[in-house]
Amino acid sequence: MSSQVEKTKKPFDKKKWRTKKYSNKQKLQDWDERRKKAVIRDYYKELNKSGTERPLNTLNDEDTNLTKQQKRPNPHKEAQERYNQIQEEKKARRFEASKKKEEIRLALEEYKQKKKLKNKKLGKKTRKGQPVMKERLELLLEKIQASVNT
Repeated sequence: MSSQVEKTKKPFDKKKWRTKKYSNKQKLQDWDERRKKAVIRDYYKELNKSGTERPLNTLNDEDTNLTKQQKRPNPHKEAQERYNQIQEEKKARRFEASKKKEEIRLALEEYKQKKKLKNKKLGKKTRKGQPVMKERLELLLEKIQASVNT
């Protein structure tokens, strides 16, 4: 049983440590808590010296147990809900990633097709090996029209 407790060591929380060490607000809260505890301790010391007993809590044990049970829901249910929520988030992220990947693939395919067409037009030659100017002029015209439209 004790080996299981040792294996489930809490991970180090750097943010919590940093606030505890350097935050003035945290230091003030810690000081305030220590002061309140000291006042309560001194009060009980005085009660013990005077011989009177500590005042009893107004709530009996049954009432405190009920309030504790009402405050804390079933931990298994909480864990199950958290797990389901994480699974849904993962599923949504996977869906978004696949959607983005598909868009990138389609854009690349379109780009490659345009490039292939352009190279085909630019690569045309006459019988004597000179480039065909008609194709080049058409590409320039398309480029100019595209820039005018935007």
